[in-house]
Amino acid sequence: MPGTERNAIGALWTARGLAFAAAAAAMAVFSAFALPAHLERACTLGDTPYLPICPDPALAGSELQLQLKDRIRRNPGDAAAWTRLLVATPTQDAGAVLEAAAKLAPNHPNVLRRRAAAALSQDRLQEGVDLLVQMLRTRGTREAGQVLAQLVESGEGAALLRPHLATAERWLPALMHYMAQRKVPPAAVLSLVAEGVQQQVLGDAWVRGYMQALVRSGQWHDAYGLWLLMHKGSLPLLYNPGFDEPVQAGGFDWQFQHPVRGRTGALVEQRRQARRGQVLDVEFTGRSFPLPIVRQVLAAAPESYVLRGEYTASRLRSERGLVWKVVCLQKGGAVVAESEPLQESGGLWRTFELAFTIPPDCGPVASLQLEPAAAFEAKAGLRGRFAVDRLSLLLAAEKP
Repeated sequence: MPGTERNAIGALWTARGLAFAAAAAAMAVFSAFALPAHLERACTLGDTPYLPICPDPALAGSELQLQLKDRIRRNPGDAAAWTRLLVATPTQDAGAVLEAAAKLAPNHPNVLRRRAAAALSQDRLQEGVDLLVQMLRTRGTREAGQVLAQLVESGEGAALLRPHLATAERWLPALMHYMAQRKVPPAAVLSLVAEGVQQQVLGDAWVRGYMQALVRSGQWHDAYGLWLLMHKGSLPLLYNPGFDEPVQAGGFDWQFQHPVRGRTGALVEQRRQARRGQVLDVEFTGRSFPLPIVRQVLAAAPESYVLRGEYTASRLRSERGLVWKVVCLQKGGAVVAESEPLQESGGLWRTFELAFTIPPDCGPVASLQLEPAAAFEAKAGLRGRFAVDRLSLLLAAEKP
């Protein structure tokens, strides 16, 4: 995992100092330009009436500063006056004002902005990141997310974010949004997410969504590594082979469509059967349906394997029945192996077996998927029911 981050870092930055200078510059930019724009909008829309941060448009800058300083002279503890004075004071002249405002209103949004900008510009990096995370976590501040994404892109962000791992569920999704805007690869925070999984501070659904982001960027091994981590590092070659557990969307579990009844030709669901428990049931309605009907992505090494299982087909109107295929996802869907057609069984359960070898050039993953033996039947539509249960996938050398 650290290697993935280092590769991304090397392509983007050549020196640690460049990254921090860029982040400090970004903070200065949003402090000098984005902040006034935000304040103007807030004053125009009146969406922050509880924050006395809007200067009086009728007053010139220097006149406003004089009025605020007079208020402070009469009441040194006037936090509102200090924060307004901070807004009205250019960044380069705001040192003393910032110090006072930070004591009286440390969590005020404008104070946080100026404090973060000052910390980063003075190379107090951890302090600056702490403030940025606070801004992103409590207020969803766009500029904070953008600067943190830039720090992550530099390669230093993950280490600086680690102290905030316990609250990651409240800021990491937002950070991923800003990383995507900058086209920062999701693997840049992989080590952080892995620690979050180990410490159980990230929700499973969000982690599976992150895994899909890794998959979309081609990081199959990293995604499967997280899947293993979520399951304490030990899994069979085929996950949930008896369909007894609820399918976990986004993981390396079974994948199938969940369409509205009446709008597709293949309705797939886990269904309980007497003396069997849960099975995977497919009802064909005569309409067309997308392929594959069902699939599971296999993180299987180039080896020889044997797939076994049981199926039943009742009133199945199909020219050639259904088949299990093994497909190399990164070779244009090249088919490695295909089972004998599974056809009408009169409602009786029958066994099937498929022996196959994954070639070395198949890529990091293969797909085990159920399809009609005659591809045109996906468009033409099928009728009847089909169910499968008690699958197993073993190395050929382990075959009993």
